[in-house]
Amino acid sequence: MRKISEAMYGGVDAVYRDQNVTLSSSYFAIMFLLRDGGRLGISELARELGQSHAAVSQMSRKLLDAQVVREWPDPKDDRRRLLSLSPRGSALMRRLIPVWSAITAAGQEMEAALPLSDALTEIDAALSQRSFSQRIYTHLNKAHASSVTIIPFEARYGPNFKRLNLEWLEKYFSVEPIDEEVLSRPAAILRKGGFILFARLGKRIIGTCALLKQGAARFELSKMAVTESYQGLGIGRRLLEAAIGTFATRAKGELFLETNSALAPAIRLYESVGFVHAERPTGPSHYERADVYMVYRGSPYQ
Repeated sequence: MRKISEAMYGGVDAVYRDQNVTLSSSYFAIMFLLRDGGRLGISELARELGQSHAAVSQMSRKLLDAQVVREWPDPKDDRRRLLSLSPRGSALMRRLIPVWSAITAAGQEMEAALPLSDALTEIDAALSQRSFSQRIYTHLNKAHASSVTIIPFEARYGPNFKRLNLEWLEKYFSVEPIDEEVLSRPAAILRKGGFILFARLGKRIIGTCALLKQGAARFELSKMAVTESYQGLGIGRRLLEAAIGTFATRAKGELFLETNSALAPAIRLYESVGFVHAERPTGPSHYERADVYMVYRGSPYQ
C-alpha cells in the first residue's frame, strides 16, 4: 500500500512540477478545505482530514511560508488563529483546475479496472479509531488486564501524570500553556480540592485521570490518558468509572468535561457512562483544542 501511495503521489507531484508548482500534492487537501469552507482553524482542518493537530499545523506552516495561505485572528477567541487562502493561493487553485480534472479521470480509469477505494476507505476509518499497534498490543497484553488496579495519587508516581498526558497530547494535538502548568504541578490539584487517580500494573503506572475543582461547586473530568500499548483493554473505562465514583462520594455539584470531536471513541465512552452533550457556559474554553462540552447526568443504565 505504501508503494502504491508513493507512486500515485509521486505521479501527481511530477505533473505539478511541470506546471511550476513546488508544493507537495499532500498539502492540497488543506487548500481545498479552505477554498470550500472559508476561514478555518487548525482543529477544524485536522478533524476534516482525520489527521493529528500537530501534522496539520506543520503542513499549514509550509503553506504560510509559500504565501498561498494567510492567517487571521479568531474574533471569538484571541488565542486562536484562522487560516484562509491568500490571493496567490486562490489564483493557484484556479490555474490547476484542468490538472485536477485529468487526475480525477486517471483515478476513475484505474478504479473502474481495479476497484479498491471502498475497502481502503473502510480500513482507513478503522485504523483512525484504533491504530494497528494498539490492536497488536491488545492481544499481547490481554492476560495482564485483570491485574490492573486503580489507586489514588501518590507523590512517587507524580511524574507519570505528566508523562502519560504528554504522550497523547503530542500525538493528537499540541501542548498548550494550561497543559504544561497543570501537568507540572499535580500536587496543586489536590491542594485545591481535586483528585488524581492512577491505573497501576505491578510497579508500572499505565493510566491516569483527574478531577479538577473549578470554583465552589464544579469539577472538571480531565487529563485522562492510558499509555498506547495498554489501550483497548477497558482501562480507560475503569479509570472513568472510578473518577465518577470519587466525585459521587467525595465531591458535590456539577461534573463536566471538555474534549475534541475528533476523539470519537472517547466521546462514545463518556456517553456510555452518563455524560451528555451540553451548551458551554459563557466564556471561552480553557483549551484551544476543545470543541465538545459534556455534563454528567448519571448512569444511563440506572
